[in-house]
Amino acid sequence: MDQFQDIISSLEKQFNGDQAHDIEIVREYCRNLPQSEESLRIVTALGRYAAEKFPDEPMVKDAHKIEEALTGFMDKIHHAQDCLREKKYEEALAGFEEVIADVKPPKVEGKRQYSFSHPFEEMILRASSRDNSPIERISPLPEVLYYQKGVCCFEMKRYAEAREAYQNALELNPVNVRTWFEIAQIDKIEGKYEDLRALLLKVHPMLFTRGMLARFYREEAGLAMIEEKYDLAVPLIYISLDYEDTPQARAQLNALAKHRGVNLSKPTADAARKSLEAAKIPVGPAPQVYQLAIDIGNTMKKAHPEIAKMAYAIAYDVTHYEPLLKELNA
Repeated sequence: MDQFQDIISSLEKQFNGDQAHDIEIVREYCRNLPQSEESLRIVTALGRYAAEKFPDEPMVKDAHKIEEALTGFMDKIHHAQDCLREKKYEEALAGFEEVIADVKPPKVEGKRQYSFSHPFEEMILRASSRDNSPIERISPLPEVLYYQKGVCCFEMKRYAEAREAYQNALELNPVNVRTWFEIAQIDKIEGKYEDLRALLLKVHPMLFTRGMLARFYREEAGLAMIEEKYDLAVPLIYISLDYEDTPQARAQLNALAKHRGVNLSKPTADAARKSLEAAKIPVGPAPQVYQLAIDIGNTMKKAHPEIAKMAYAIAYDVTHYEPLLKELNA
């Protein structure tokens, strides 16, 4: 049964045979949908359903009106996003500001409303938070639009506004590492190096892919280079490259080559570890992250093997711990 049929079935369970009552159930559901691409698809499907079940009722026209309004709304968003891709930042920002107030969900007391770009983000949040109030998963659109607004402001060098937009995005997904790294760029530009150092330490327990870890060590290397701690920057860059070989890390090595007396040879793993520990920089992935993934895998492998394999894959990706391959290949 597809998603739309699931929705229709849940609505039909509330029907009592009174057509006026049943129509109002469908109408109310449509009214309460957030403005998003997904909502547009749902309303379109419900409009077709209403046309078949209640062909002579105004409800059908209501569904079409909602569909038209959502289509127009999404067209505005798509135009702003197109402008962002084309680097028309002023026009993109105006577009985002026009729609953004209509997408942020109202706060509900006693309930946390979050969107997640990956299921493991929610698992990290649940494991790291003392707040046990229910989590309601909401459309990712508000978070995405705040992030994109932040990108516009950043490119226009309006850093205070960019920071505010990114913070709004983080309210909707506190463990989106990409957004935290964008704030890190603002801290770097504004010379807030202690804030940047604290931010990186805060982000480290959220990193669950090799790409994320590579970015973390590039940022640490960049901070070391700003502070002219070149002997620390070298192992940080090589650790980043071990996680993911990127042009950015290679560029950092090339930049270091311009400084006389810096040993650019790759340090041993033991020497690199000692350098990072002396600087109080975490070495490798946070144990609580890969242990959480392993625990989820062990708990879910019988009841939900697909979730278990996702978790084991995350643990293996960041650790390359070979016994996990047995679980992945089971």
